[in-house]
Amino acid sequence: MAPAEPSGRKALISALVASQLAMLLGEERRQRVADDSHPRGLELCRRLTILRVNELVASQEARSSVEARYLEGHAALFPDIAAVFEEQLHQSQEIAVMAWRAAELDGVEPAEPEDPVALKAQAGELVADLVEPAKAEALDKLGEGRQALDIAAGWVRGKAVMTPAPVPGTPSPIDSR
Repeated sequence: MAPAEPSGRKALISALVASQLAMLLGEERRQRVADDSHPRGLELCRRLTILRVNELVASQEARSSVEARYLEGHAALFPDIAAVFEEQLHQSQEIAVMAWRAAELDGVEPAEPEDPVALKAQAGELVADLVEPAKAEALDKLGEGRQALDIAAGWVRGKAVMTPAPVPGTPSPIDSR
């Protein structure tokens, strides 16, 4: 997730996951548990909700880190935008808890424990996504175009080298050859 991701996109993702969970739970329990695709759907829904919450928490940690380091602790978001973000985080957490519990009740294997190191790494990447473009833009406005270009190029190179973390349970591109 990019730190500047429009809030409408976040709300749409939450709505899609919530509607998928509602469809999975909408059938009578005996019917849905008997369907082989049901556990896979619940597992996917649980995984997506956890990823979404982790994404939002990492974004929140990155923003807090940048605020503390560069803004003397002042909030980077306007109050109404901060409230929307907090509501989206809260809704995503509620959906994740529902997906987790539904999977548990319907006999889906327990999820792997969360990796706090991965969450910190994701937050660190998001800090760079916030800081590096701002540095480059500030230097460019100060007439330091060459230095701004070097910072921007380094940031883009870093993004090109990074590979996204695999989603547990999905085949890697290497496995599909």
